[in-house]
Amino acid sequence: MRNRINNILIGLLWLLAATLGANFWFNTQFGFNIFSLQHWQYLAYMQATGQPVRAGFYISLIVIVAVAVFVLYELLQPRLRRITLPIVDNKTSTPQTTAPTKIIVPEPENNTPAVLTPTHNSTTLVRPPRLNISMPTQTRTPTPRVPLSSGTQRSNPETTYADIHEIFKSAGFVYKGSPRIKGIQTSVLAIGTGEVLWLGASGIKTADMQTAVDTLNGVFTDTLDDIEINVNAFIVGAPDANENASGSILQFASVDELRTYIVSHPNTPPDEDETENFDAYSGYIGTVVDYIGKI
Repeated sequence: MRNRINNILIGLLWLLAATLGANFWFNTQFGFNIFSLQHWQYLAYMQATGQPVRAGFYISLIVIVAVAVFVLYELLQPRLRRITLPIVDNKTSTPQTTAPTKIIVPEPENNTPAVLTPTHNSTTLVRPPRLNISMPTQTRTPTPRVPLSSGTQRSNPETTYADIHEIFKSAGFVYKGSPRIKGIQTSVLAIGTGEVLWLGASGIKTADMQTAVDTLNGVFTDTLDDIEINVNAFIVGAPDANENASGSILQFASVDELRTYIVSHPNTPPDEDETENFDAYSGYIGTVVDYIGKI
């Protein structure tokens, strides 16, 4: 019973290590997280739409599964212990007697050593006098503590832009995060029916938002063939709003003005025929959000 429990624990430990190693390999080589449901949905989406998948992905999957099963079999295979019995020599050995020695011990009171003479003839061993070496006392100077200067703490977009997130959620859109794109912190990324995507930020310049939009469209172009995603970009409180009021990027003076606009342009929920495609689209956008934060 004890061996069975040990085998179960060893097997679970190996499977956990193999899974973590596989996740590290797929994440570094293919940008694929095996623990993410959105990544598997995106893989299914690519297979369903006939998009090519690198052959190395499937080869790595087969090799990792084969290695995991083989090592698990080797770990759980029973092993026979070889016990080597010691050889006992029954011959009686003649005990060797050690000749007594003459020991000279120095006395601390005077310089005349006391001689202990044994009764039998022996070799004379002289112990040198004990050295009294004292280490110099060192005074420890306390090290002054210099306060570490803390850098500027980055705000959490989940709490900073919670009111903007609620606007899109209330209008029927699906919130997918607030990614940092090319060093530009966005306030919301939400999707809707019909491959609609909303990307917003607060207090940034129009040129910075255009850089984020171009980066996002570049990822879509590299990963999609026949599907076009409609990106709607906006800025709340842009410092150059008056200079770019007529551009493709919507300008809002406040969050309340944004709320009024989104309430008048809500999302239409997908019908039963579009639900599966929308779920695949949502999984794909989730994968893009994870990827775009690393570039």
